[in-house]
Amino acid sequence: MNLQFEDLPTALLAALGAFGGWAVIVAALTHYLGDLFAKRTLQSEAERFTSKLTTLGHELKIRESSYDKHLDLLLSYYAAFYRHYRICQNATNYDAHRFDDGTIINTRDTFWNNLDRYRQEMADIEGSARLLLPSSLLDLHEESVAAFNAFKDVMKRTTYDDKYQSDKREAFSRILEIQAKLEDGLRKYLRTEHMLNPSET
Repeated sequence: MNLQFEDLPTALLAALGAFGGWAVIVAALTHYLGDLFAKRTLQSEAERFTSKLTTLGHELKIRESSYDKHLDLLLSYYAAFYRHYRICQNATNYDAHRFDDGTIINTRDTFWNNLDRYRQEMADIEGSARLLLPSSLLDLHEESVAAFNAFKDVMKRTTYDDKYQSDKREAFSRILEIQAKLEDGLRKYLRTEHMLNPSET
């Protein structure tokens, strides 16, 4: 039989069919399509994963920025509180300080001279601090205001007798109690995720 060139494809396909060649072709095509699909799926998943990582990175930057701002504010709040606490402590423990050059500073005068500074510092940050502090620490803040006012009332007295000294120590003991609780509460608060979620109750 004379086989013409144009009959070659037909004969080849017939031969492949006779010897199970179709199975080979289908298997190869299936493998090729499966590999192609897997690569495209992998690429799609990789793009989706990259998008999620980008979004997460942006969110973490925002959270880091928020944390830094909140941290600065709360540290400023406690620094103002602690400065006034120390002035009250010195006024309780000593009537005056004598320096090496012989200068004597009355702790009562130091208290009154720095009172306006404390008031101004608190006025500048109290509103923002109220939004950040959890209810437990906000309650302590309110108690500290009352305790500082009670101490101030004692310092207004003009008679420096034993009752004055006793009432001054009693008023400061309340401030000392609040300072310990506030410091402990802030330390725990700053070490948790609650600082980024001020809605904690």
